Amino acid sequence: MLFIAVLVLASCQGMPSEKTQIQPQQNMYWQQKFKAFEPNDFFEDRRAMRVPVEGTIARGHLRQDLAMYQGVNADGSQVDFIPVEITRELLNRGRAQYEITCSPCHGISGLGNGLVIERGYVPPPSFHEDRLLEMVDGGIYSAIYNGAGSMPTFRRIVPRAEDRWAIVAYIRALQISQAATEEEVNSIGLTAGDFGLYDPTSDLATQN
Repeated sequence: MLFIAVLVLASCQGMPSEKTQIQPQQNMYWQQKFKAFEPNDFFEDRRAMRVPVEGTIARGHLRQDLAMYQGVNADGSQVDFIPVEITRELLNRGRAQYEITCSPCHGISGLGNGLVIERGYVPPPSFHEDRLLEMVDGGIYSAIYNGAGSMPTFRRIVPRAEDRWAIVAYIRALQISQAATEEEVNSIGLTAGDFGLYDPTSDLATQN
């Protein structure tokens, strides 16, 4: 009976109250603090919620690696090469991001013939032009991060630096798919299908 009485008392709940409950072990449940939108007479504007001090960086958002996050060296010059390891997984991620974010303007194959061009937008340059073939990897990243010409910045649309570099890697793969010789492509075991392009040797093409 004593055990049942303890269970009954433990399950009891008092009436709702603004007063602090009596708890032998508080475990920091009750603290002296201001909640969102509460007034605070300490400040002239009586707002408890304060604007962060200029230069404040949220936890986990410190971006000290300039090459990784901005695509530049310490002297401000653009990096020559992608600062992450290029793997099949990275290229697959880049392809997915490219087809979602970039292909509406740049086209699936990077020729600058995306669907939005049919709606009157100025066509972007082809990734297969000599100027872009010779551009350093940091230059392509900069276009994504900062924007270029009529292209706005995509840093918020593609917020992860890893995904931006994945797109750069996939653009390089697209360029190889158009500029490399058959021997060069065969030497690394890739086909047009690896780049999302029409492959005349595929089973589907053979059936047609």
